[in-house]
Amino acid sequence: MANHLSIWWLAAIPGIAVVLGVQFMLQGFRVEREIKRCRYGKALKMLDGPLSWPFVGLYKSLRADALFFSGRAQEAETILRDLAAPQRNAADRVIGLENLGRVLLAQSRYEEARQALEAAAKLMPTRSVAFSGLAELHLLQGTYAGLALRDAERALQLHRDSLIERTAREHLAAIRGNQAWALALLGRAAESQQAIEAGVREMDPKFTPEVAGFHWRAGMAMLALEDASAASSH
Repeated sequence: MANHLSIWWLAAIPGIAVVLGVQFMLQGFRVEREIKRCRYGKALKMLDGPLSWPFVGLYKSLRADALFFSGRAQEAETILRDLAAPQRNAADRVIGLENLGRVLLAQSRYEEARQALEAAAKLMPTRSVAFSGLAELHLLQGTYAGLALRDAERALQLHRDSLIERTAREHLAAIRGNQAWALALLGRAAESQQAIEAGVREMDPKFTPEVAGFHWRAGMAMLALEDASAASSH
């Protein structure tokens, strides 16, 4: 209609919107790439640039990741609590709650972490992240290794069942690491080693902070098996 009436600027709006949308998505991929390379300062600078849409859930999540991995957990927590707020859409809330659980675990705030992770699992029980987080909660508290293994293996099965998660692989480092740690605490040394070997094969080797987290969990597994040399190597 805008073309028919020769209102050129109105006719151009859909095309401009498409171009901006594509640029927005590409910028998101670029920021994620910098986070995977541990270039957190550069990622944050890009998020503050002219293509930034700070109110969008994706950008909030990426900012929280960059802050959390660079040791600024409290700043990340503020963003994630906003993302997980009841007025947000379900997808934003799930991502917010999952990542909030991770941030709270890192601060040893276990009861708050449990509440966030269980809320995420209730909102979207087909995602693996919350169950892997609950497994880690048991492991960090030093209780219920059997429950930790149950949650880790449930997370692994959910990851396998999801085409999106199987393609991304970004959660496998934590899942396999927690599985190996739980198996080690239960004295199942051979299975723990198999989980570590599977993690090395399956996780995204370019996601450096997640790879570091995997090796930390593998090290904790080796400590549980009283293999100090292997633990030190991880």
